[in-house]
Amino acid sequence: MINVTKFRRRQTIISILIFITVFLVFWNTTKFKLEDIQLSYWGIENFGWVWNLSIVILSISTFINVYFYIDRHPRIGFKNFLIGFFLFTSISLFITGIITMNYNIHTITAYLYFFSYPLAIFTLSHLNRKNIIYKEWLIHLIISITMIIIPLILFKYFVGAAIAESVHSLLVMIWNIWLLFDD
Repeated sequence: MINVTKFRRRQTIISILIFITVFLVFWNTTKFKLEDIQLSYWGIENFGWVWNLSIVILSISTFINVYFYIDRHPRIGFKNFLIGFFLFTSISLFITGIITMNYNIHTITAYLYFFSYPLAIFTLSHLNRKNIIYKEWLIHLIISITMIIIPLILFKYFVGAAIAESVHSLLVMIWNIWLLFDD
């Protein structure tokens, strides 16, 4: 029998480590300046499929993590709605990873992911503000607001979106790691 908690922790940590490793390798080898590009430029490089695969893996892994967190959390209500919302965000990221930025659908799904992920976390905290403990509610709320405000501020100061996207990704990873140990 599979221990779901161990599986969830391992697959989430491994996928985050893969993403961080690929991010650092591409940042170092492409010599692109993060302040001038979108991260999606890495997806059309010689080994862009590696970057895109890491995004696909992260989309699947974070959904699995959130799914089990919501499903197994005794105080979270609106489970089906929230799981569906996070599924939508994961599908958006998945499509962003499998379709390069040469196609308009990539940009559309990237924006959908960028704005819907923090909204999904905010919705989780808002709908369950009376059910979950205060610390959980506050962490969900702070991360969701930070995940939208800081990247939007960074968009104003840099030509490209890579720094804002990197901060957003870092906050997604932090939140998913926090979920692992909130059990």
